[in-house]
Amino acid sequence: MRIATCVVLESFALLGLTLSLHAQSVQNSPADWPRKSRQDAEDTIASKIDAIRVSAKLPPLRRASPSLREVELVCTAAVTGRKVGDPIFSGLLTYVTADLAAETEAIKVVALGTEACRGKPPSCSDGNPRRLYYPTKRWPRYSVIIELNPASTREKPVYTVGVARRVSAVQEFFAPLGFDVPFKGMNEWKKDVAPECRNRKD
Repeated sequence: MRIATCVVLESFALLGLTLSLHAQSVQNSPADWPRKSRQDAEDTIASKIDAIRVSAKLPPLRRASPSLREVELVCTAAVTGRKVGDPIFSGLLTYVTADLAAETEAIKVVALGTEACRGKPPSCSDGNPRRLYYPTKRWPRYSVIIELNPASTREKPVYTVGVARRVSAVQEFFAPLGFDVPFKGMNEWKKDVAPECRNRKD
């Protein structure tokens, strides 16, 4: 009788653990993160970018809605743990953080259009700690994409952040026509998108 009771108790304990893990995996799935929470997180990053521009006495950038490519690539970075970038415009940077208020290098690159110097290249002479990353006038917009990272818990949320400096809407629309072979390879990036991130909507 004792053995049977122990088996039943162990079965209930295993079932409880399974349900708990399932609930946690559902909670941590980037696709199941509430839209309002995502928007609030993205607004936090956008405010940080805007504040850095103001502090540096630079004109404001226009915030643009993320492209489908950006949304799917950042989702892929979240669920796979890989770093991704925009293979067409190269304006997308991703990082993982538990602190959305942190002033990361990726945010500085997008906000200032410059990157921190590594070593002592000629472009960082005269005590300048940063060098040009984007030709500012050609990249007047930016977008922010955030996914809840699968490493999150209710107590300690973790985020995969994607920030992208964008060319003008007109340039973005007509850019494929300027390629050596127009439109060739435009959809190659889709092969790297995780299955659960395909056809995502912001």
